[in-house]
Amino acid sequence: MRVQEVFGDLYQEASYRAYLGKSYVDFRVSERNRDQSWFFGNQFVTSWAFISGENPKSIRLTERENMARSRMLLRHLNVKNMKYLLGLGIPDSDDWPVESGFFVLNISSIEASRIGRKFRQNAILFFRVLKSVELVWLV
Repeated sequence: MRVQEVFGDLYQEASYRAYLGKSYVDFRVSERNRDQSWFFGNQFVTSWAFISGENPKSIRLTERENMARSRMLLRHLNVKNMKYLLGLGIPDSDDWPVESGFFVLNISSIEASRIGRKFRQNAILFFRVLKSVELVWLV
């Protein structure tokens, strides 16, 4: 069975939460109500990608292993001087854990996919102005 068939519904039905200071914004795949760019602090945002380092290839790791992978992804983003917001991937079912990740701001789909592959993810979430939130398969 293909990865998309096994995990497609799980990824498509999840909520992806971006933390904006003390508030947050939730996104879902194919949403069309986020067609405008926005500001975060003094950062003008026209695209973003949600990338997690946790549970590579959808193989469940321990909480400790996932925390280590999240720190590695955070270090990678900081070394590359990328702007990001903390985020969560929140499944609609109790069958899969909430995953920590990052909303990387003003990133291209190509660069976001490269990072996702580096951290062995099956997919990332990607958005750019005037488009729907999109699930990008990396496998």
